[in-house]
Amino acid sequence: MDSWLRGDRLLSQVRGTIKQYDMLSPGDRVLVAVSGGPDSVALLGALAKLAPEYPVELMAGHYNHRLRGGESWRDQQCAETVARQLGFECVVGHGTGLEGTANLEARARVRRYAFLTEIADRRHCTKIATGHTLDDQAETVIMRLLRGTGWDGLRGIRPIHASRIIRPLIHCSRMQVLAFLQSCGLPFCEDSSNADRRFLRNRVRHEVIPVLRAINPNVAAHLASAAEIIGGESALLEERARAALDCGLAPDGTLARAALTDAPPQLRGRIVRSWLCGQRGSLRRLTAAHVEAIGKLAFATRPNGRIDLPAGLAVVREYDRLCLCARTRRTETAARTLMPGAVVQLEGWQIRADLAPPDASGDARPADLWSLLADADRIVLPLTVRTARNGDRMRPLGLGGRRKLQDIFVDRKVPLRARHSIPVVESAGEILWVPGLARSELALVTSRTFSTLRLVARREGIAGLSGLC
Repeated sequence: MDSWLRGDRLLSQVRGTIKQYDMLSPGDRVLVAVSGGPDSVALLGALAKLAPEYPVELMAGHYNHRLRGGESWRDQQCAETVARQLGFECVVGHGTGLEGTANLEARARVRRYAFLTEIADRRHCTKIATGHTLDDQAETVIMRLLRGTGWDGLRGIRPIHASRIIRPLIHCSRMQVLAFLQSCGLPFCEDSSNADRRFLRNRVRHEVIPVLRAINPNVAAHLASAAEIIGGESALLEERARAALDCGLAPDGTLARAALTDAPPQLRGRIVRSWLCGQRGSLRRLTAAHVEAIGKLAFATRPNGRIDLPAGLAVVREYDRLCLCARTRRTETAARTLMPGAVVQLEGWQIRADLAPPDASGDARPADLWSLLADADRIVLPLTVRTARNGDRMRPLGLGGRRKLQDIFVDRKVPLRARHSIPVVESAGEILWVPGLARSELALVTSRTFSTLRLVARREGIAGLSGLC
């Protein structure tokens, strides 16, 4: 009678969980992951009893990793037998090549979920159900505490993931699972690797949880409850972080530093992680130290800086914006020579030179710095067009004396990423012009000028100086 009551409680709990999280809708086709172990078998059995209430269609999926010899085939046969006994199809997949690899559990999980997703897509399943229980949730919270985690990690296993993966047993204990199986007479297999204490989860399950349970018999339920509370608060913080990110995110993917500097300290890390995840597609290999360094970069007094990230990426601060870009080594582009009547291409720029009498050139000075007029008789040809170099200096018109090109870049707020590709036009080794930024005092047009040299620079997508920044 006791087993029957606990089995009945499992059905009631599953029904309540499905309703609480709106896991199923009429007409859903559900792929149930069945390993052959007690949790997954109980999941299929419970959903088989409840399916007519919604109604939904069920099918089973089993992935044989082929890691435990005869046990792996025994588990497959068990999954197929249970599915057949309950009247459902069981789709089976097989894996190889995981033996001896590092982080075996994680790699196996990735393959297993890839298989389930593939089958669900192929068979038009709207949901994938997995057999995670309340005890799994408690173990996960402890494991993450031991490894070090933040609020998101303490959320544990989410009842619904990616809108498709559902965990109807997440509030059911392992004792309820076993009682349900006994009451239904469903067969299951025990995985011998669950006793292997080389795996952290098994040490937590067999060593840590029993000690905690001796102190508080309801420890698993309390840890799972804490995870659920934290999950709700974490979702609220994530919502606020997303709102801040949306305000600071530009169409080109750059982030306004004000999105971090104006946010409460508790939200800054979330904003950074959400931004990086959106730009990279994942947070793989990124650590808390990376996130902290990016936050400090936003608050630094220097207007430019860079934080190197894994996979050849970097976050670059360019005045009031942060940019995620490839971390490339600068290579100097070969210089080009330019004569009147010709055009040169350099780093996406196009510069044209033409000769004309003074009266054909219009005003003595162009309206902007994207073109230049010079006294042709005071220019040494050919001109040299190259990219900017460290240590470059010029005599900017109207400023008197020589200035570092680096200082001009800073004054005009030219982003770090753009500086190495900006062209410099030289005459006899002296900088004549930096398109869009500065014209030198060299070869100015005067009333004595008989012939002018006109230079025009263009770059696709740039209509003015703001295009550089």
